[in-house]
Amino acid sequence: MGVSAGRQEHVSLGGMSTPLPDDDSRRPADAPQGSDDVTARPDDVTTGPDGDATPGPDQKPLLGGGRFGLFSEALLVGLGVSVLSLPVITAVPALAAGVSHVRRHLDGRPDTVAALWEDFKAACRGVWLVSIGMPVLLLVLLFNLQLIGVGGMPGGTGVRIATVFLVAVLLVVVLRSAAGWSPRARWGTVVQTAAKRAGDDLTGTFLLIVALGLCAVMVWMLAPLAVIVPGLLSLAVVAIEHRATVRQG
Repeated sequence: MGVSAGRQEHVSLGGMSTPLPDDDSRRPADAPQGSDDVTARPDDVTTGPDGDATPGPDQKPLLGGGRFGLFSEALLVGLGVSVLSLPVITAVPALAAGVSHVRRHLDGRPDTVAALWEDFKAACRGVWLVSIGMPVLLLVLLFNLQLIGVGGMPGGTGVRIATVFLVAVLLVVVLRSAAGWSPRARWGTVVQTAAKRAGDDLTGTFLLIVALGLCAVMVWMLAPLAVIVPGLLSLAVVAIEHRATVRQG
C-alpha cells in the first residue's frame, strides 16, 4: 500500500478498491511559530460600516489609553496647565486648553503636547479682558477674607460665608467657561453662557464645588499636589458637562 502527497491512492481489500482521502488536503495549516494557538472569537473583531475590521469590545483599551491611561493623561494635563499658568493672566486659556486636551484623549483624537500648545495659543485670542479680570476679582475676594480674619469686624462670620460662596461661584464660572470654549467662540459669550449654565445646572455646580473642595484638601495636605490639580479639575468639568448634555438629551 502506498500513499503519495497531493493525490489519492487506492487500497485493494478483498478485490475492492477504496479511495483514501489525501491527508494534506484536510489537514489544517500549521500555526506560525510563536503563536499561542488561540482562535479569535466572533466578538474580538467587528466589521465597520465600510467593511474594515475594528477591534471588538474585549480588545479596546479601557478609557482610550490602557487601564491607567486617563489618570496619567490627567497628570500630564495638570503639569502642562500649571506651566502655562505661571504668568497668572494665562490661567484661563491654559485651563481651556487642558479641558480641550482631555476631550481629545477621550474622543481618540491626537492628544500630544503639541496639540495642547496649539489649543493654548488659540484660547489666548481675545481672552485678555477675561483672563485679567477674573484673577483680579479672585484676589479681591481673597483679600477680603484676610481682612475679615484679622479685623474682627461685627458680622464677620456672615461676610466670610458670603465671600467664600462668591469665590466658589467665580471658580465654577471659570471652569464652565473653560469647558465651553471652542476655537471659534468669543470669550465674552463663553463667560455669559457659563454663568447661565451654572445657574441652570445646580447639581453640576454642586459637583464642581465638591471637586474644588477635594482639590483644596489635597493641596492643604501636600502642597506639591497643586501641580496636578488643573488636570483633575479639567477631567471633572468634562465629566460634569457631559452629564448635563446627556440629561438634556
